[in-house]
Amino acid sequence: MSKPVPTPDDVRHAVLESLDEPLREAGHDPASLPDDFDLLAAGIIDSFGVIELIVEINERFGLDVDFEELDPEGLTVLGPFSRYVAEVCSRA
Repeated sequence: MSKPVPTPDDVRHAVLESLDEPLREAGHDPASLPDDFDLLAAGIIDSFGVIELIVEINERFGLDVDFEELDPEGLTVLGPFSRYVAEVCSRA
């Protein structure tokens, strides 16, 4: 039996759940963040945090996503990142 394919909302929820504490510490309400929220630019994650997030998302959804297809600027932006992961999962 195959695993259910995560939606962009599923991925977004996983990202926000993972980063809930640093988001709240920075004064952000995770539930109200826009799709264009840049986690790196806002100081929520650093370059190492990007790698940690990718590893966590891959493990959570049982993936091995190649992020080289994603525009590097979209890698840390909530909406594009979530949509990309969901799209890759739907192709798997």
